[in-house]
Amino acid sequence: MKVASLICGAGLILLMAQGPAGAQGPLYGEAGPNFEKAKPGDVRVYITKAMEQPLDKALMAQADKAIGKHVVFSWGSARGNILAAILAGKGEFELAIVLPDVNEQALAAGKIKPETYEIARTPIAFGVRGDASAVDLSTPDAVKKTLLAATSVKYSPTGAALLTVKKVLGDLQIADKIKDKSKTMEEVALIGNQYEISIYPLSEAIPRKEAKTTTIGPVIKEFQVPSIIQASIGANTRDEAGAKALIKFLQGPATDAAFKAAGFEKGKKMASK
Repeated sequence: MKVASLICGAGLILLMAQGPAGAQGPLYGEAGPNFEKAKPGDVRVYITKAMEQPLDKALMAQADKAIGKHVVFSWGSARGNILAAILAGKGEFELAIVLPDVNEQALAAGKIKPETYEIARTPIAFGVRGDASAVDLSTPDAVKKTLLAATSVKYSPTGAALLTVKKVLGDLQIADKIKDKSKTMEEVALIGNQYEISIYPLSEAIPRKEAKTTTIGPVIKEFQVPSIIQASIGANTRDEAGAKALIKFLQGPATDAAFKAAGFEKGKKMASK
């Protein structure tokens, strides 16, 4: 598998800890669930930071105009603070744009309506920092050998790539063997022919001046579990029509270019009723 020209940001967790491009203030990108600034009539949305690249402030301004209402986004970790806030009942919301397993847990707790709507999906990728000359991730055996020889293996324990990570480590039966080299926040020093392997959504492989990790390409099909972003409507929403209007906008042509540029494929359209 040849090294591609796509570049990943300076560490998966560091990238996820930032708000969307151009974000300012609590309505756009404040870390963690927060609807304190929402006004009556606003559409309140929990949203995973995996969507921060395409859904920048400019596109969300278009959403406001398209649905005729202001959208208040609360960005966070889908499996982390967003799920915790939903399950704890920390405020009503119109829409949750998260991951399928998060929606399943929210539905089981009675926090969302049963219908889900696919917004986008993206493959999971391998990246390398350091000496890539001996890195081969083209077959299951090669993946195993490469991960075992890596100085560090980096992924988010709650991120969008987690299902692929679990499949890689589980199918290859190497979770225990690499647990001491699995990293999240730490910047591991590399010398000589040492290298670090990262696992993250391909949508996060965007050009950045401070990039240190080179994206090799999508994880091979034997282990690939694409990250699917789903929307679900809050069980106690005060504006179901506004939530559905926002879903229609996100699934519509106005977001095509932004989603494609960010490495996402568009989801299935909402069924007409």
